[in-house]
Amino acid sequence: MNRAFLVVPMLAAACSSSSRPSSPAVATPEPEAETQDAASQVVTAKLASAALGADKSYVVYLPAGYDAAAERRYPVIYMLHGLGGDETNWVGPGKLAQAADAMNLQAIVVMPDADTGFYANGLAAVDKAACLRTAPVFSPGEDPEAFCVTFPRYEDYIVQDLVAHVDATYRTIADRDARGIGGLSMGGFGALGLAMRHQDVFSATASHSGAVSILYDGPHPYAAGKAVFATEVSTRGKEIEPIGALLRGIFGKDVAHWRSYDPAHLAANLKDGDLAIYLDCGTEDEFLFQDSTTYVHDLLTERGVTHEFYVGPGHHDFAFWADRIDDSLGFFVRAFARP
Repeated sequence: MNRAFLVVPMLAAACSSSSRPSSPAVATPEPEAETQDAASQVVTAKLASAALGADKSYVVYLPAGYDAAAERRYPVIYMLHGLGGDETNWVGPGKLAQAADAMNLQAIVVMPDADTGFYANGLAAVDKAACLRTAPVFSPGEDPEAFCVTFPRYEDYIVQDLVAHVDATYRTIADRDARGIGGLSMGGFGALGLAMRHQDVFSATASHSGAVSILYDGPHPYAAGKAVFATEVSTRGKEIEPIGALLRGIFGKDVAHWRSYDPAHLAANLKDGDLAIYLDCGTEDEFLFQDSTTYVHDLLTERGVTHEFYVGPGHHDFAFWADRIDDSLGFFVRAFARP
């Protein structure tokens, strides 16, 4: 397993966790597949982001028949990568295009490059000149010219710049009811957090092995009713540098600011129907994200928030994510079809 693609949790605990059964699936049936004459396409493009003060690449999956159906508009799914990853991960080892083709997905999927920004507006200032002189810490093989930004506003980059660019460039249904966001690991954190913070932009969100709480301290294994969260963040993550320094630079020294981005805390304010939500994680996740994921599942269940949930065999790796991507794509199809 390539650990460059992983987000390390705040606690390096080594306990195991048992699986739980999945919650009932959303009842809305999937629409029947349509026969398409033209094959799907996977293309790479760029956008100029004002939020980042930089150009960023993204990969887009265009469904079968996109060119032929000149008047048709499509829902959009944004899929986010993990720490150390990039815009190619989901169509590479994640096998998203194969899964989408197999189910004749009639949606556009956009996979952006978001560096190591945790999909948040970072508080620490960026020294772009210094960044350009060094290899990126978590992806040393990446060209600094492609990695370095002027401003660390990754939330604005996704929610404002990217969404507007995609709606202006492709035949999208430019409405929150036809727009979802998912991701793996760091991208799962970003997908849930962005959707919960911007319910006017996204109607559905999915997390694969997500870092669904940057404040969860245990227990490991998870025990209902006993979850503990950090309240002191000035030295948060010091035992896992340089990731701790990265997180402190993004979220600062005020725990209230950390909570404002933390999906496990944001979920406490959700009502049923606010968002369609999908959660999964492997029981052999090396970073024990199954525990915080199960906590969020329990919280949503207690609040009566309908969602899809799976914890089962699997590690924190692309073998698990490639196996589960058809589940989250199917979830988005069902979510878009809801009244």
